[in-house]
Amino acid sequence: MVPVLRPRRRFGRWASLFAVPAVLLPAGACGLWNDPLLWSLDGRAIGGGESVRPTVWATGPTLAITRARDVTGYDAATGEPRWTVPLSGTVCAASPRPSGGRVAVQFGRGEPGCGRVALIDLKTGRKVWEQPITPADRVRRGQAVISAGAVVVDWLYGTAAFRLDDGRPLWKVDSYRVDCAFQGLAGGPVLVAGRSCDADKLNVRRVEGLDPNSGRALWSYDAPQGHVVEAMVSTRPVVLGLRRDDRRMRMSRFVVLNTSGEQVTSIDVAFKSALNCSSPRPYSRCGNIVVTGDSLYIRSGTGPGKDDEERTFAPIVSYDLATGRARWATENPDGNHLFPIAMDGDRLIAAQPATAGEGGKAPRLVSVDAATGKTSIMWSLTRKADFRLRSGSDRQYAQGRFFLTKKLVTGKEKVALRAYGDPDE
Repeated sequence: MVPVLRPRRRFGRWASLFAVPAVLLPAGACGLWNDPLLWSLDGRAIGGGESVRPTVWATGPTLAITRARDVTGYDAATGEPRWTVPLSGTVCAASPRPSGGRVAVQFGRGEPGCGRVALIDLKTGRKVWEQPITPADRVRRGQAVISAGAVVVDWLYGTAAFRLDDGRPLWKVDSYRVDCAFQGLAGGPVLVAGRSCDADKLNVRRVEGLDPNSGRALWSYDAPQGHVVEAMVSTRPVVLGLRRDDRRMRMSRFVVLNTSGEQVTSIDVAFKSALNCSSPRPYSRCGNIVVTGDSLYIRSGTGPGKDDEERTFAPIVSYDLATGRARWATENPDGNHLFPIAMDGDRLIAAQPATAGEGGKAPRLVSVDAATGKTSIMWSLTRKADFRLRSGSDRQYAQGRFFLTKKLVTGKEKVALRAYGDPDE
């Protein structure tokens, strides 16, 4: 299905010939001719009439997305389809981040037949290789990650790894009828795996760093007593998100580990941060948090209040990963929430929902100086972006474009994905 395009029209140097009094333009009409919406996709274009949980990769010139039975790349600026890699079954899972422009996709003939994995090159739009995960082909929906030259797939009863370049099998672990098994993976420069034991009822209290080529544990970290590992948000450095066993405690703790798995520091964030994460737990892809080599940027949550006037709309806070100390907190424009999305050079890109009330501001993108925390408005989004922005849709930013994608696409949506760009460029 062809994407819905939103061509931009500008008056340019002829504007003075057709000037009209400003009073004739309603509030908000400033974006009438410079609409930031570049293009969009409806639910059927993504799901083909089925319910899917798409994985989206914004890689600059291409926006790639897993659809029901393929991976398709779109021109990030226009939405025109550039290539499609068909798969011999339904997509079950995909690696959350590209590695060298390549991604891993788990697929098959539905539960419990998610028994194949393929490596796809997003730059060329071709399948590099495809392999069966197990000879029996009885694999349930799981998780796929790429780490240091290996593709690793984890599912309910096992884990298997394949060499990144050619798909050759590297190692396999059978988790059926064992007391403790892998529960969640995080890829990237380091392969990190959660360990869950039967007595913990799928809670993860131990995390291991694995050799991607052999599956051997290189180090292990045990969560402090009374805590479980809720998220593995980064692997260079390794940053883990913990929560208390007592869920009433409105506090999140993030721990930073060195290359030997030893804790360097911990950061406690008040008012239990509302991380926007994707399954499985412990989560390995979370919104509302960005990690760089030396900093953690997080939306710190909202303070209590009896009504909207008394509620504290918490800022984005920058923490030093070496010391755990807060460097700065943003002064949110118009006092509303900020959701950190991604780094763009020396600035942090954040999204801000619309402000309520008559004359309220439309949702918009905000730039945050990584050194000082000073904010500046980049450009406004359309009002229709506000609900998706607040409801935890997948948010991605790359090379001046912002993408909002519904996490669960049923195939009935009039708009399931929106692509925005700077209206002044």
